[in-house]
Amino acid sequence: MTAQLIRFIGVGGLATFTHVAVASLAFQFFAMAEMWANFIGFCAAVLVSYSGHSRFTFASVDAHKGQFGRFLFVALTGLAASSTIVWLVNAGGGGFYLAMALVAVLVPMTTFMAMKFWVFSHRDTPVLPSLPMILIALGATFTFLFIYWNWPINHDTAWYLVATRKMLDGAQLYVDIIEVNPPLNFYYTIPALLIADFLGVSDTNGQYLAVALLYLVSLLWSGAILRRVSALSALRLHLFFAFMALIYVLGAVNEIAQRDHLLVLFLSPWAISYLAAGNKPPSLASSAFAAAGICLKPFFLVFPLALFLRDVWHTRSARPFLYPHYLLMLAIGVGYVAFVKMVHPEYLDEIAPMAVHVYGAFKKTTIGVLSEQLIPIILCLTVLVSLMTIPKARTNIFVILAIAGFVCYLVQSTGFHYHLIPFFCFTLLGSAWLMLSSPGFIRPFAPVVMGCGLLLIGLWQTGRYESDFTDKVVHQLQKIGPINSLMAASTTLDPGAPVALRLGIEWVSRYPHNWLYPGAVNTLAETDCAAEAELCALLESFMNKNRNDNLEDIILHKPDVIVVDRIVERLVHDPFTWTTFMQADPRFEDVMKNYELVHTTREVDYYLRKLD
Repeated sequence: MTAQLIRFIGVGGLATFTHVAVASLAFQFFAMAEMWANFIGFCAAVLVSYSGHSRFTFASVDAHKGQFGRFLFVALTGLAASSTIVWLVNAGGGGFYLAMALVAVLVPMTTFMAMKFWVFSHRDTPVLPSLPMILIALGATFTFLFIYWNWPINHDTAWYLVATRKMLDGAQLYVDIIEVNPPLNFYYTIPALLIADFLGVSDTNGQYLAVALLYLVSLLWSGAILRRVSALSALRLHLFFAFMALIYVLGAVNEIAQRDHLLVLFLSPWAISYLAAGNKPPSLASSAFAAAGICLKPFFLVFPLALFLRDVWHTRSARPFLYPHYLLMLAIGVGYVAFVKMVHPEYLDEIAPMAVHVYGAFKKTTIGVLSEQLIPIILCLTVLVSLMTIPKARTNIFVILAIAGFVCYLVQSTGFHYHLIPFFCFTLLGSAWLMLSSPGFIRPFAPVVMGCGLLLIGLWQTGRYESDFTDKVVHQLQKIGPINSLMAASTTLDPGAPVALRLGIEWVSRYPHNWLYPGAVNTLAETDCAAEAELCALLESFMNKNRNDNLEDIILHKPDVIVVDRIVERLVHDPFTWTTFMQADPRFEDVMKNYELVHTTREVDYYLRKLD
């Protein structure tokens, strides 16, 4: 141990010297940014470190199974640690060389323990993804970035980018930003904006980079677990892993970074753990990672509930109530709710109750929900029914999660395409896993192959996200001339935040879209106010709030352009326009005297602020 430690210090010292020397040269003589200089130094140090430790310090066999992957993981962790130290010291006002000194002291201390007891410990069971898995994951990640780089992102994610930027600039969530979804959606957008600011790229590309990082982590972690729990041959194992890498992008295709897409990435390591023989439970780490995705939406509780009921059925007992991974997930969920209650009390006290009463304007009947996405649903259900004729498919983890995904789609009751992402992904993964783990081709696989093939073709043809509505508004605003701020008085997201994001202008409304008043108007029309006066008064207060907030946003921020809906389609009872709705406030007419109608289309009117 002592001799090994001395050799480690020698090799580590040489690697550290290489790191600091190369980074300093890059910083001083090539004028590289601090983070890039640190990265160049790190790469040089890795070459020295691996050669020295594998051949000299630990006298390891170079071809030992899993060694390279473990070393790469520790090296990347060291890079993340050193980069974090540089960023923190720089943010705190410290100098570059202070950061390098801290890197030189802290990183080697933890690296030795990892090298001795993990990387070069001659463990027979691989605990990291294989080299082909690493190459597949990296290739898939870079391909993803190549395909989506500079491409407009979907409207929901665009809103979170715009709103989170306002939050970081001081806007108070659920007061200055009125959103029906819980706050985790905003917090998960912060890394994207930090990446964008750090690299000097657009917020959209920052979001793609953040998703790519999550995608890579999810794949590598899932691959490590897959190697440990699977009895598949190497070829079949890597085929499944490559298919998984494809599906985690193709399943979302034009809805990248939607919450349902992020959920699949968060669930992946936890779900793969259930493939272990002997019903070995998933690790607490993968369970915590899954819980981080489940907390994005209350509806996502369907997924752990499905597996909990599976365990109850298998054990024919109440023991699963005390399984550590379920208790941990429950604790994380309760802790998250407590956090929201303490930090964002407005969400539980005001926003959630309003949503219960008025968000029904976006809901559909079960028949309506099914008809919205009828063809892909039929394909997936055909595949699942075919799989269920195979005995071992009835307990297949992916099949159970696919069913949970379908239930989740139904209970959300909106028929939005992106709500089907988990259903698509887990149906396809379940099919691939059963086919690859079967010794031969089983008769029910014929409709499975056909259904999966058609679904994959459909997803491929869907292509990247596009919105003709957003494109038209962007084009028209460019024709109007240079503007600095925008407000969209619309009940849809398309003409609002996505337009502001693409044009790089300020979004001045506190709402992503006017989601309050359509539901209030509809519910009010269906309510007997003589019998339910209290409910009617509550609905009127919601309408007044929406109206007042809109006026205050216009008065306070003076948007250069207001894009106004001409038809509010979600008002099913005597539809009227946003202008009609706003005229109930006597201030509205005076406020709009400062604007002139400059363009009209079938969907919207464009009001340009008059020069002072």
